[in-house]
Amino acid sequence: MSNEFNEFLQNLQVDNIDEIITSLENIAKKLNQKYYKNSSSDNYLIVGSMGRKTSIKGESDIDVIYELPDEIYERFDDYDSNGQSQLLNEIRDELKEQYPLTDIKGDGQVVVISFKKYQIELVPGFKQSDNSYKFPDTHDGGSWKTTKPIQEINETNNMINTTTTYRDICQMIREWKANNGVSICGLLIDTLVKNFLDENITYRWFSKSEYCDLITNVFKYFSEQSEEQKQWYALGSNQLILNKNFNFVKKSKKSYNELFNADDKLSKLREIFGNRFPISEKAANEYGFSNNEQFIEELYPIYITSDLKIDCEITQSGFRPAMLSEFIRNHYKIKQNRKLKFIITNCNVLKPYDIYWKVRNVGSEAVKRSCIRGQIIKGTETQNETANFFGPHYVECFIVKNGICVARDKIIVNIDYN
Repeated sequence: MSNEFNEFLQNLQVDNIDEIITSLENIAKKLNQKYYKNSSSDNYLIVGSMGRKTSIKGESDIDVIYELPDEIYERFDDYDSNGQSQLLNEIRDELKEQYPLTDIKGDGQVVVISFKKYQIELVPGFKQSDNSYKFPDTHDGGSWKTTKPIQEINETNNMINTTTTYRDICQMIREWKANNGVSICGLLIDTLVKNFLDENITYRWFSKSEYCDLITNVFKYFSEQSEEQKQWYALGSNQLILNKNFNFVKKSKKSYNELFNADDKLSKLREIFGNRFPISEKAANEYGFSNNEQFIEELYPIYITSDLKIDCEITQSGFRPAMLSEFIRNHYKIKQNRKLKFIITNCNVLKPYDIYWKVRNVGSEAVKRSCIRGQIIKGTETQNETANFFGPHYVECFIVKNGICVARDKIIVNIDYN
């Protein structure tokens, strides 16, 4: 499988770094004119996943610290009330002069600059003697908090330089997160992957031909974490990572079981990771292709921050409605000509947002009828379908807020022969 994993990882590499760097340099030049009285492009540090070199193509949020002189801290610390908010507002207003048509807002601890394909989350920071940064938090009347991204970057660099698998695993888990609606932050991904490799030394130097076994065991490791855990200590910095309704334990358990038990590993990897993983010849022949199939990552940036759960109400004249989850639990079979109503049963994204649905039919019957489908359509909280023919049907739902896909879920409906 080395060829498939080589191609998969190549497909994950960030392809717009030059564009992002140009934006960051222009932002720095504008702010430097005010705070340093020069027009250099210095004084910024890329942090987050991109700073740790574990980000992937299509990730929407670029985290950056803009380093300010100490006298600016003293000026805003002297405010009687929430000087932190005033600092964010001042930086926002300064950048508005540079980008008058761009959505720019101060939000809690960051100034968010929303470009078309990505958004930059700029944290104004004051570098300390231990290489940490003091930064503003506008909540609860305002305060100063501390972050240690340099220590985290140094630790990920050490892992990348001393293993052959660390960065690959971090990137594959990010793609799994995006394709399966998994809520887990990037810093926790990088931390758990380090912990996995620290506890399983031999996996540090696996070849690409062994990556199926590698990622299966990574899913197993993630699935064995406690769902009740409230916090973790970040790699390098030992800062606390708080559990903000992360759902990765259940999702990883599902992926582990599916991959471990799959006869056709390549097809299952494609299903788990999505269209960036090369499709196997067997799957291509069995499931067919549609030139019209759409993929959400080609329409919107993906940044999964919230949880979404969908189910399906199955009805037939003369019978009480039942949910797909009930059918699966009781091993019932779904027959043809049933009415299917897909519904959102849980979504913790704050409104307003847009809802999109995708129905994808696979198998020989779908190919024969030229009914593969796979288009993404804007909809409501329900999507009505009919079980017209046998075979597996994949239904996905996406929540798009402010032009970014922040939550998604997918279910499989297997229609049996009559």
